[in-house]
Amino acid sequence: MEVLGHDSAREAYRIKAHGLTALVPDGLISERLALTGGRGHQTAYEWLARNAAALERTLLDLREGRPVRPPFDRVDLEEESDVRH
Repeated sequence: MEVLGHDSAREAYRIKAHGLTALVPDGLISERLALTGGRGHQTAYEWLARNAAALERTLLDLREGRPVRPPFDRVDLEEESDVRH
């Protein structure tokens, strides 16, 4: 999984895996970090790295139309995602 950066307008981090691009909302990350007191982009990147496997599964589930379990049900695929493997 690759983190493509932060989209301030959409308040989300853009990620890419398996030819799919998605947005992970800031709120999802900050809720998960509330217990650890993490702050800033570095902490968000670390959270994304720790959750890479679950996020990659989420992207594949979204592409296939399968249900996604919380909290990852808040991740959104971007329309221009490349569906090639």
